[in-house]
Amino acid sequence: MLCPFSSGNKALIKNLYQFQKYSFRRMLAECLKINCNREKLGMLLSQICETCSTKQSHETGRLKHARTEENMTTVDEMLN
Repeated sequence: MLCPFSSGNKALIKNLYQFQKYSFRRMLAECLKINCNREKLGMLLSQICETCSTKQSHETGRLKHARTEENMTTVDEMLN
């Protein structure tokens, strides 16, 4: 998820949400000072709820290390 917030702003939002128990509307009022988008704030808050972290999640899909020379030769040998 690409987010327009800096790491400091993300930490502030996480602190306000988790420890200060700010609601979404109150947080939006605070974040208008830093020019944030309502949708992006909602995405960031849902990410904080799910993972308790503001870091980006790993990419899904095929693993990049799965296609090594050794694996490719093993598959070729199995097919022949």
